[in-house]
Amino acid sequence: MDEEELFDQSFWVSIALNLPELQGDQVGAEFVVARFVGHYLPVLLSTRGQQGKDHVWLAFWNYLVAPRSSRKPFGLTSRTADLLIAEFQSALSRPG
Repeated sequence: MDEEELFDQSFWVSIALNLPELQGDQVGAEFVVARFVGHYLPVLLSTRGQQGKDHVWLAFWNYLVAPRSSRKPFGLTSRTADLLIAEFQSALSRPG
């Protein structure tokens, strides 16, 4: 996956919309993806070492499960956050 594909939000939204809690919630899925692509993905790509990457994924997980607020219009269960991260990690590890 080249850099343009990595930062293509529609790719990540299609993954997010497959999760039960986000199905039919286009706005929520787009919000999650915008935060991931704009903040967490660049940090993941620049981080060396598994411990550092694990720290970034944990920070993203904490963001996902934080309660809804006026600035964050969604909140996921810990199970869905785990599934979303697993799907995103799988997509990142695919060759090509």
